[in-house]
Amino acid sequence: MAGDDVIRFTTKLISEVVDEVGTTSDFIGHAGGDNFIITTTEEKAEAMKARLKERFDNEVLIHYNFMDRQQGFIQSPASSETAVKAPFMTMAVGVVSASKNSFADIREITELSAEARRQDAASGG
Repeated sequence: MAGDDVIRFTTKLISEVVDEVGTTSDFIGHAGGDNFIITTTEEKAEAMKARLKERFDNEVLIHYNFMDRQQGFIQSPASSETAVKAPFMTMAVGVVSASKNSFADIREITELSAEARRQDAASGG
């Protein structure tokens, strides 16, 4: 149930950021799970990415209890006797541009998008 709340929160956040930073021609889609798609202009993409990440980092904290927010992490059980410190959720955003890549089909767009998102996550995104 908490995961569904975060998906709804993320959907609303994306919609608000697209309204704030994007264009009237932008498209938002939910690809399933925690994967979303936004089509926008190349000129708007980086500003949108930055604003999404900034707002997500600041606003996702409402999904954690007070004690977790105070300590800056959550305790996640590693075994019946131990727990590990788990960081708060973050948003990874991959940007793919038709001017920088050529695509033969939707599969290539999907693979490039996933790779861009992994790179963002690995860089601290």
